[in-house]
Amino acid sequence: MSILLESQIKSLRIEGLLLLVEDAERCIGSHVAGGDPVEEYVDHQKYILSLVQEELERRRGV
Repeated sequence: MSILLESQIKSLRIEGLLLLVEDAERCIGSHVAGGDPVEEYVDHQKYILSLVQEELERRRGV
């Protein structure tokens, strides 16, 4: 699944990447705020954030 996710992230425009970051952050926040968070879910959202960060850095040439 990670290869598919990485591929999809690479195909997004900058605006889409930024929206994905906002969505992942909201998902983490609302999930944790609800109490008794499932760590696997939070970890997956953090993984998405890390993929987006890598893609943004790649595009900037860092």
